[in-house]
Amino acid sequence: MFAKLRFERALREVARSEHEALADYANADWPALDEMAGSARFLAVDFELDGLRKDAHLLQVGWVSMVAGSIRLAAAVSLDIQSDARLDDTAVTIHGIGEQRAALGRPIGEVTAKLLHVLAGRVLVAHAAGIEVDAIRRACQVVYGQSVPVRAVCTLALERKLHPNLVGSEAYRLGPCRERYGLPPYRAHDALTDAIAAAELFLAQLSRLPADTRLKQLEMG
Repeated sequence: MFAKLRFERALREVARSEHEALADYANADWPALDEMAGSARFLAVDFELDGLRKDAHLLQVGWVSMVAGSIRLAAAVSLDIQSDARLDDTAVTIHGIGEQRAALGRPIGEVTAKLLHVLAGRVLVAHAAGIEVDAIRRACQVVYGQSVPVRAVCTLALERKLHPNLVGSEAYRLGPCRERYGLPPYRAHDALTDAIAAAELFLAQLSRLPADTRLKQLEMG
């Protein structure tokens, strides 16, 4: 109940914004917490960043929507985010987005507006979702000078509940989690691929939960 009140209070603040993208986001038709998870609207999101620092640069975002247990691949989106920063060499090696490619990305204001438009009224899904939630909040702060509340389901946290006490630091990474459900391996560290991978994992996890599972049983506090 506290999380619901906190979200609604934050939405009221955002609704007063002079920015149309924020006002539209706040005034969206948000699902009730007791809505069946199997029929709710979700958006799987993944960001590629320049490392895991709190001020890491956002370099790429991918998203795909889910409705009634299906993934809408036809509407999937992948966008590079413009950056003129000196990028971390280790991170570049992992995700393959170098400074030349980053310089040609879309402006962060354009990307943020597009993402808010599709996220409005949906619950975000991601593996280690705190990273994506923080990235969205930071992007909004940069673009609009104001953060937004985000409702989210973390597939990593959900997997810890479904398969507790697994041994080893790798056990709860996205790839090993997918393998437990018989899902195929994907190349990691591309934003859209990782978003689709998280979406598929989430649907597999839902299939192991009771049919009457509600959003309030899954969402991050």
